Amino acid sequence: METAKLLASLFALIVLAALLAFAQVEYDGIEVSFGSTGTVTVEHERLTKTTGHVYAWGPGWRWEDSCSYQGSWAVQPWRSSVSEVEARFEGVFQCSFAKVSWKEGAWLGADSFLFELNMTADEDSRFNAIAWDFELPINLFAGKNVTLLLFNNTEVPVVLRRNHVPTMPAINGSVYPNGVGWVIPYDGDRGLVVAVLGDTWPTGMSVVAVDNREWQGSTYSLRSWLFIDDFQMSKGVIVRLLVYVHPYSSRDKLEVGLSRVREAVRILQNGEGTDAVKSFLISAMNLEEAAAARKAHGPPLTLVVMLIAYTVIAAIAATIIIYALPKRKRRALAVTRP
Repeated sequence: METAKLLASLFALIVLAALLAFAQVEYDGIEVSFGSTGTVTVEHERLTKTTGHVYAWGPGWRWEDSCSYQGSWAVQPWRSSVSEVEARFEGVFQCSFAKVSWKEGAWLGADSFLFELNMTADEDSRFNAIAWDFELPINLFAGKNVTLLLFNNTEVPVVLRRNHVPTMPAINGSVYPNGVGWVIPYDGDRGLVVAVLGDTWPTGMSVVAVDNREWQGSTYSLRSWLFIDDFQMSKGVIVRLLVYVHPYSSRDKLEVGLSRVREAVRILQNGEGTDAVKSFLISAMNLEEAAAARKAHGPPLTLVVMLIAYTVIAAIAATIIIYALPKRKRRALAVTRP
């Protein structure tokens, strides 16, 4: 029975690993991948430039990994699925202050991608705050400019300070109550346009750029607060978040991304809701074109190598479980017999 359970767990992990290998796309040299809990990593020139995930704090800013960091949430791999243009992940996060089921769906378009995170309270849960963060490595972005996008189409330049200022984690000029998203330049004309949209619309979200060196960190956080200062999430309540990411490699492609964010904001300001925004963005991303292109190109070499590696690891682990554990049990029985 123990061997069967271990084999089942191993199979689930291998399935998840294979799915995650497929949940990778490239946009003009900018590579995007999803973690098992729906976290996002963006790389350029083999360097991690941006990571995206949820943070959640309990009452009194309590931090418990199993709830507070999206990368530590429990995942249900048998509910996950990935195709050329869609990925889905599900699970639960639970700790002393919350029990919440979560589902994330992602749409991987021809020139951009969108994901939707739904969090449903399984029990009455209480948070001090919930936020979405885009994190940037300080060693790559110190002294550089990012642009904050506000709901009224205003663009605010923000300099990511080089030096840590103790007791002042919020970066000057980055605190606004009505943020939409950010423009994150990489090198030359490359970078990301990002938008964070949720149930707190049509007035936008509170946003801030945070210097995580205040807590011995090594990143800046471009943070959008879903809720802050005591949020009671009663059983059955659903919190929804939409995040749109448009990689660009030229000024023209940057403007395409900005125009889509402006249209999404206009839809929300007109009271049409996040479903209308999702439909607009999915339509603009040309999923059919993206699926056809990825089928034609076939799996990238890195994906093939990863799948071969997963298969070899699975075979070795299964052999150990099947042959080593029964022998260990037999030795244990022989020792305990009179």
